[in-house]
Amino acid sequence: MPSAIFDRMRNSRAAALLLARRPCAHSIGKRHVRGSTIVELVAALLVVAVGIIGVAALYSDSVGTNTDVRLQTQAAELAEEIASRIEANEPGRIGYVGTVGVVCNLNAKSLNAHDAAANEAACWEDKVEAALPSGSGTIMRDTSTTPTSFIVAVSWSAPDKGAASYVIQVKPAQL
Repeated sequence: MPSAIFDRMRNSRAAALLLARRPCAHSIGKRHVRGSTIVELVAALLVVAVGIIGVAALYSDSVGTNTDVRLQTQAAELAEEIASRIEANEPGRIGYVGTVGVVCNLNAKSLNAHDAAANEAACWEDKVEAALPSGSGTIMRDTSTTPTSFIVAVSWSAPDKGAASYVIQVKPAQL
């Protein structure tokens, strides 16, 4: 009886699958390959390293761009600040131009409009020098326009970037 059962099992498909010895899909000869080869590991590490270097390069570019934008914004704010003062100070406007030899004195009192404007411009120039790397602020009178206008220039030199400037023209309503 047992041999009859064994014969039936041998003829059935399920038994054939159970009894058959199937080789592993990754077998080479009698060795079974499991895991990755050293070449595959080196290639994967190379791909990951290139990705990390790319991300680092993008990050460093964005940091440099943010610094440039911050300096430009600061220069624009400084230029707009003195431009609004020039527009508001009608009697002393000409004093903003003549700042050669004028030293900023925050405690100055009883100055005429011309001297007060010169002192204000000198203090503004000091503020530009302190706020920007190699900062310089200049106010010029442009007599080639009608009515006469003022040119406000803020220049700076960012590290490893070279010189840059922000220039605006101030056209007061009355001169």
